[in-house]
Amino acid sequence: MSLTAGTPTFAASAAESISPDRPARPRTRPARPGLVERAVGFVTLLFLTTGMPTEWFVIIEGDASDDVNAGGSLVIVVFIMLTGTLLFFSMTRPKAMMYLVVCELSLLAFSLLILFSPLWSVDFSTSSRRAVALSLTTVLGIYFVARYSLEQLINRLSIVFFIAMLLNFAWVFALPQYGLSFTGDDFLGITTNRNSLGKQAVLGCVVTAFAIRTRNHRFIAMTGFLGSVLLVLGTNSKTSLVSLILLGGLLLVFATFRSRKQLFGAVIVSEVTAGLFGLLIATANLAFITDLLGRDITLTGRTVLWGHLIEPISERPLLGYGWEAYWGGWGSPAHEIWLKNSWFPPTAHNAPLEYLLALGAVGLTIWAVMMVRGLLRSIHYLRNRPGLAGLFPITMFSYAFLYSVTEAGVVQRGIDWMLVVVCLVETRRFIDLQKQQGRPLKPGRLQERLRRQAT
Repeated sequence: MSLTAGTPTFAASAAESISPDRPARPRTRPARPGLVERAVGFVTLLFLTTGMPTEWFVIIEGDASDDVNAGGSLVIVVFIMLTGTLLFFSMTRPKAMMYLVVCELSLLAFSLLILFSPLWSVDFSTSSRRAVALSLTTVLGIYFVARYSLEQLINRLSIVFFIAMLLNFAWVFALPQYGLSFTGDDFLGITTNRNSLGKQAVLGCVVTAFAIRTRNHRFIAMTGFLGSVLLVLGTNSKTSLVSLILLGGLLLVFATFRSRKQLFGAVIVSEVTAGLFGLLIATANLAFITDLLGRDITLTGRTVLWGHLIEPISERPLLGYGWEAYWGGWGSPAHEIWLKNSWFPPTAHNAPLEYLLALGAVGLTIWAVMMVRGLLRSIHYLRNRPGLAGLFPITMFSYAFLYSVTEAGVVQRGIDWMLVVVCLVETRRFIDLQKQQGRPLKPGRLQERLRRQAT
């Protein structure tokens, strides 16, 4: 897909690639990645989705930990090697890559704020390590936009989530000491807790659902989808189950109103309704909802926790405590919260509160602007981008939105944040392409341009 980057040279090459007077040439996306690059890219996607094997053999007694196992220094070393290798391949077109880095300024600002947050962090080491890991994940999202079409990426991810599904079931049934909870009632799979597995499985359902119509991946996608649904049910995670149901409903609404003038209103109403439903669950204003979902009136302590977090947030309101530095154990600021909450929460279980703790009001504002801009552009993308892939960005933003109500959000080293980055950059590039043309391309012509540039 070709775009302008604001420079004469790049704009000229972009115009050349989509001129109706000559065959389209993929000027901003290099030639099809070679075998080695595709193999490294696949391993990287698998790593982001499942972690390393050293992270799969963890026994958590009870439900004391609700955090994703971050692994040790080996994880960072391997991650840097994989990312560095892929970036080496991407440098065949440095101008195009640089354009993608700076095209979404809110994403760039948010990433830089996180990267520099160790300077005021209460735990320099933790903030530095996790900020670097998150930055690498962000760069990987930009890389996959530069080197693959959205359809190609979805197809590769369907295989990744199929493998992840098989691994999770293998751990549940063949290695129950690792794959089941301490009570033996909940699936943990290769993750450390049921909420992490449920979140991974919900994303697996989303990705494989989009890949089912692809002829070469249909069986894998269908099997991966059904297996991921079973994993969601096996975790007994009500958050994951509700998110999956709401995402399915939102997807139907988006597909129904896709070509209608009421699309914008339908999206906004649907998102607000889904958010309000999540908010009602979180605040438990309607007792019958929590009874229906099998949760207590405080949502397992979440609403009490949120009240306790107001004081620490007010102590560092501008820039917060540094990226993921607040929840650092008994020697961290979180010890005061743990004294008041005997279930030892590892996060704020709410994305806005989590970002206020980590990055203050500055970080929360940038994050909100970034997500709103992405959502609005995804509506435009949905209306004008042909094919099933046109639904993918708005579905990912809905996924991120739903997991921001009672969980800490998706901004972490993982495949979900990488896909949010992909959608942020891809939708911006799509709009720039149309602006460069001076008018929206007809769906048939645009689909042909995208098809040629993906091969």
